[in-house]
Amino acid sequence: MTSALLASSSGARPDDSLLLADLPGSTRDLAWYVVNDDVMGGRSEGGFHLEADALVFTGTTNTDNGGFSSIRSRPRSFDLGDWDGIRLRVRGDGRRYTFRLTTSESHSGPYEPSYWKDFGTREGRWETIDIPFSGFRPRWRGRWLDGPELDPRAIDGLGLMIYDERDGPFRLEVDWIRAYRDTRAFSIAAFHGTRRPLLLFAEDEGDARLQRQLAEVEAARDRFVERDMILIVVLGTGSSRVEGRTLTNDDADHLRASYGVEKGSFALRLVGKDGGVKRRSDDVVPMDVLCDLIDAMPMRQEEMRRRQSGPRQPASR
Repeated sequence: MTSALLASSSGARPDDSLLLADLPGSTRDLAWYVVNDDVMGGRSEGGFHLEADALVFTGTTNTDNGGFSSIRSRPRSFDLGDWDGIRLRVRGDGRRYTFRLTTSESHSGPYEPSYWKDFGTREGRWETIDIPFSGFRPRWRGRWLDGPELDPRAIDGLGLMIYDERDGPFRLEVDWIRAYRDTRAFSIAAFHGTRRPLLLFAEDEGDARLQRQLAEVEAARDRFVERDMILIVVLGTGSSRVEGRTLTNDDADHLRASYGVEKGSFALRLVGKDGGVKRRSDDVVPMDVLCDLIDAMPMRQEEMRRRQSGPRQPASR
């Protein structure tokens, strides 16, 4: 394949994506480099090399005092404000990986966050994976931040990381990386297995109960993020939304019908990772109550056990 590592219009497909990296070609344009956990005293080993059909990210993780390996591109402007996420074609080994972004804003101010989003792989199978920009969360020096949110217009660095709290060898083959535009209808099923949607229904933004519930969420932002929750606001008048995406009127109507909410009414629905409704209310619910409910769920308890037994968090810079 011909190298096309620059984010140029010549790499665009006419339908819905823009080529950022055709990885079996030369890596010089993006100047990839390796960062492993030895920067913090860890023992993992990893790097990349080129084969005929792919860039191969490979090595061995060791969760004793670390547990991560990564490859990153040198800073350059991508300006992906007209796109909705990262799409990549990979062949993995069944382990979970992280796509990592930096922005021009990451290099100024009191924090220097990078933006992370995990994705799973199926062993030995080529697959195309979409990672929406709305799913990336800021991280700095081993902890999640409340903000700032990712600004796709300011993206200046790409990266791949493995940090799945497991020891052993890993291998991820990457054919290409693109930016994509989401042309599909919204489906809450996209969050099954990964996020816990909190749906808030109201007539408009001025609804007093909606404002009180949003204030509850904002005051408990750390706990909200820690429990893999995602906020979906469905309005009768105004722009319904889920993170960085605006929902259509048809999307809003479908959500109201799916969860039995009359247009113009205030309602709350907490949905679990299994897709089931865990809490229904026609009034404001304190975040303490919602968090306690989630913490009692078997899936959440297993998540907490894994985190408590996991290794020290790696630096995110």
